[in-house]
Amino acid sequence: AGEEEGFDPMGFSLAVDIRWLREAELKHGRVCMLATVGWIATDLGMRVPGEPFQVSTIEAHDALVKYGTMPHMLVWLGLLEAFGFLALTNMFDGKTDRKPGDFGLRMLYPTDEKGQRDMHLKELRNGRLAMLAFSGIATSAVLTGDTWPFFATAPDRRQECSSFHLCGATTAAPRAFSAARTARRALETSKSMPFLPKPQNLAGLPGCETEFDPLGLSDTFDVKWLRESELKHGRVHACDLRI
Repeated sequence: AGEEEGFDPMGFSLAVDIRWLREAELKHGRVCMLATVGWIATDLGMRVPGEPFQVSTIEAHDALVKYGTMPHMLVWLGLLEAFGFLALTNMFDGKTDRKPGDFGLRMLYPTDEKGQRDMHLKELRNGRLAMLAFSGIATSAVLTGDTWPFFATAPDRRQECSSFHLCGATTAAPRAFSAARTARRALETSKSMPFLPKPQNLAGLPGCETEFDPLGLSDTFDVKWLRESELKHGRVHACDLRI
């Protein structure tokens, strides 16, 4: 499932057995789907009963090490990995007709061939999304020290540049914002990406109604310089497409 998308930019399938690659991809995808759900559930306040589990998501790993839980997890997970390795070895040797990632679990599994293929494709895509999602959640949690969903509530953090003229800065002194203005702007969200704050420096430019600036570049650089660069690159690539 998924081969019709033809996505293998690094050419791994030319050097490594595609069955081993798909097995690894499904395993990591399943782990990250569980990890993403678990992280969000913990951040929302759900806890397993017991003193060792009454900690934040970021503190969970160190807490389990402190209470001596990790060796037990290593043993049981290692046992599961051993059975998985036997299944994988028999598949490579041709002793079974097992497909990568198949451990014989058939609960809620479609009986028709089309339904099975659709289910495989859904699992593959959701697993890929979960790998990206968990990486982003873990990174955001460590960098911000906050809990999911990490909505931006910080004040404007525009960096003034006095020595680099492309930034368009006119003064090195930081701007002062009142608490009321900060709170009001924190509640404003982008129309195109409602989970991000509304860009404040795009007014008056063509396309500003979409309020699209997910990286917040307009808070750091002069928006006129950004638009100049954007138009230049767009025109160059338009010429390339016509050629």
